[in-house]
Amino acid sequence: MPDLRQQLEEAEAHADRLRRQIAAADCRTAGCKMEFYGGRNAGCGDGCNCSVPVHVCPKCGDSDYGDNDEARRIREDCARRHEERSDGR
Repeated sequence: MPDLRQQLEEAEAHADRLRRQIAAADCRTAGCKMEFYGGRNAGCGDGCNCSVPVHVCPKCGDSDYGDNDEARRIREDCARRHEERSDGR
């Protein structure tokens, strides 16, 4: 069995190979690396000015257009606040 240093070198070499494969692969194979692009109106309604984050893959240009976990939380929080206001709380 190889010693720990050799195991680490092999693991690092494997990780380097995977990084090169990811860099060369299309997003369908490697998955998109979404990056923050900006925001858009949450569309909560009733004149709401909430904004949700939008992410774009710099490699393929695909966008979630604000369809992500953080945006869902923002819309849910806004709906709860709107409900509380309409209940007089």
